[in-house]
Amino acid sequence: MSNIALGSFDGLHAAHRAVLRGATAVLLFSEHPQMTLRGQAPPQLLTNEERTTRLQAAKLDLLHVDFAELAMLPPEEFIALLCGRYGATGLRCGHNFRFGAGAAGDTTLLRELCRAHSMRLSIVPRIVYRGEIVSSTRIRTALQQGEITQANAMLGRAFGYALPVVHGDHLGRRLGIPTLNQHFPAGFCVPRAGVYASRAYVDGMWRSAVTNIGCRPSVSHVTVPRSETHIPSFAGNLYGQCVPVRLLQFLRDERKFATIDDLKAQIERDITKL
Repeated sequence: MSNIALGSFDGLHAAHRAVLRGATAVLLFSEHPQMTLRGQAPPQLLTNEERTTRLQAAKLDLLHVDFAELAMLPPEEFIALLCGRYGATGLRCGHNFRFGAGAAGDTTLLRELCRAHSMRLSIVPRIVYRGEIVSSTRIRTALQQGEITQANAMLGRAFGYALPVVHGDHLGRRLGIPTLNQHFPAGFCVPRAGVYASRAYVDGMWRSAVTNIGCRPSVSHVTVPRSETHIPSFAGNLYGQCVPVRLLQFLRDERKFATIDDLKAQIERDITKL
């Protein structure tokens, strides 16, 4: 018997988790629906690996399905597939869930079809933050504007990433302010360039940190934004390890300094704000 949660679950934000609560399984699409319908997926709020880790930690069965297949099915056949292939006895979805070819099905039709198949249906009411519905789109906008505290409130957790630590030019180490360099994967939602109060999970504990996201205009001509995190309480080699970083507060915009000494002095001032 499966109580299946339906949705894109691309960010596992507060509204997504409300849908997942009480489910025993979650339907995961092979690609974001917008990729099939519009030819382009929105920036990811979570890497696929981290989303899988979080869902498994919630003890949910992961049901992987080709979205292109579902997108061609009429609503009635979509529900029949859930019953026949996955043994669905109950469904959970958000208030604005659409399904079937051309997104023809809505929650009213879903309720009728569930009744016809003797399935339970739970439609989760909308989750609102500051008078507006919580959505992945709204969270992406907040991140791109540097409104990290608002994004975190809608996510229900601190936004972040767990990416491999790679070698940089070691300037931070020469300045006495070593950093963890991490490159964002293609398609990831990169927050507004700037400096953030953050935390990093190292040696089994969360440590206060300061993270710069951007292209390092003072010292290089990098065109792709990256993450550089300094952890004042840690000194060690983390190259090759996937270190979780969480962004807590936007401190200032990234800017170009006239000298390296000016850059170092500003970083030291940033650290005092942790």
